[in-house]
Amino acid sequence: MTDSVPVPPPHERWEHSPSGLVTLRLDGTVLEANATVLRWLGRERSDVVDRVRLPSLFTVGGRIYWETHLSPLLHADGRFDEVALELKGAHGRLPVLLSAVVVGSDATTSVVQVALSSARERSRYERELLAARAAAETSEARARLLLRAASALSSAADVMSVADALLGAATESLGARSATLWVPDPAHGLRAIASVAEDPETSPRPDADPTGRVAQVRHGRVVVQLHGISALQGVLSVAPSTDAAADLVDLDALSGIAQQGGLALDRATLYEQNANVAHQLQRSLLSSEVPCSEQFVVTTAYRPGVVGLTVGGDWYDSFLPQDGVLSVVVGDVVGKGLTAASRMGQLRSAVRAVAGPGVGPAALLTRLDAFAGQLDGATSTTLAYGEIDLQTGSLRYACAGHLPPVLISADRPPRLLWDGRSVPLGVEARARTDAEVHLRPGDQLLLYTDGLVERRDRSLPDRLQDLLAAASDLPGRLPDDATAALMERLVRPGEGHDDVCVLLLTWRGPSQAGREPTG
Repeated sequence: MTDSVPVPPPHERWEHSPSGLVTLRLDGTVLEANATVLRWLGRERSDVVDRVRLPSLFTVGGRIYWETHLSPLLHADGRFDEVALELKGAHGRLPVLLSAVVVGSDATTSVVQVALSSARERSRYERELLAARAAAETSEARARLLLRAASALSSAADVMSVADALLGAATESLGARSATLWVPDPAHGLRAIASVAEDPETSPRPDADPTGRVAQVRHGRVVVQLHGISALQGVLSVAPSTDAAADLVDLDALSGIAQQGGLALDRATLYEQNANVAHQLQRSLLSSEVPCSEQFVVTTAYRPGVVGLTVGGDWYDSFLPQDGVLSVVVGDVVGKGLTAASRMGQLRSAVRAVAGPGVGPAALLTRLDAFAGQLDGATSTTLAYGEIDLQTGSLRYACAGHLPPVLISADRPPRLLWDGRSVPLGVEARARTDAEVHLRPGDQLLLYTDGLVERRDRSLPDRLQDLLAAASDLPGRLPDDATAALMERLVRPGEGHDDVCVLLLTWRGPSQAGREPTG
């Protein structure tokens, strides 16, 4: 025989229900409340039943919501379900879910049955869920910010480009009011090199911390150290926004940007050092003592390419191969880098070695063909070479695949010298030719490399016309001013171009004082 489980009377089951159960009059007065509700409230039954209205047991917001929404809803629909309110509990506010239904058919006998379920755990879960969502959104926003900063820093080649990327990330992405980038300086400890929305002279100088890795708030500013691979590369000092509605500077995001920025500064510093060495090497290969005389003036200019500051194969030279003769030359070795630069130096020396009495431009190119054919990387070098007789002004010239020289006169339009042309050095065995023009006092001869005229967005014939138009403005200028004006007009800042070499020979005429040129 199976023992039966004792079942409590209905009122006892109601009394000890895990949910709070309340019976109300239609006006909200409590007629009955079980022990669960009384325990939540921390009140005796005699203090509640027939003494208070249920809305008075809620917080202020709950009371207002009952009067404006729930009570009208009961009178209209006879019920509502799972409304979140807060009871004024014995131990503070208790979140509950409230459901109610009107029982009865007339106003005199009808009552409202109310069930309240504790929502404390649910509320905590919802708070944790909201916090997790907020953390995820913050993490996603930080990841996007770091990705943008990494992209900007990876494309920055020099130190100032890195500085612009760091300051932009601090002020535009993180919402800082202003920022300054400081770099190590042997004389002053730290030196400001760039800033946004503040004067570096008046902004506070931060301290260099070789061990610091995270952003810190110091004296109302946010300071973060920028570490390279082996040394401190800089310090970023940021002033937070004073707008009350603005977000605080994200220290974690700024620390991440600083980590990438330190490595970018490390890379950019090394790149600039290498580029400086390369340019010094190239200029040492280009530099030589330019002959000077009252009969002529030789001015030169060199500008490295805007993209990829690397040593290249462009060169110019002027020298006296024999008494009474001046040689001028501009050449371009195919390629870039140290290989092209070394070939350039060898060919430049070869031109000087080959030139001499009775050789002439055509024979010089023929001899250089044999040399270029034996020198790895020298094939296809282009070259423009000319010799001027200092007593007569007669100029013999030849071009091995090079762009034509420009003859500039004060009383005639400038013109391209298309004669004396042949293929680049070492391409094939073919007879070399040269040509001759007579320079009058005041005439100028312009030799240049392709970086002066070649552009992707314009055809070469159009650019050569641009060159002639620029050359027409040179007569009357001092030679140094003329080369500077030519470069300024044809090689504009920010415009992509190859390395540029320019040589301008200004012929003044035979010696009027009988003085021989000196080298």
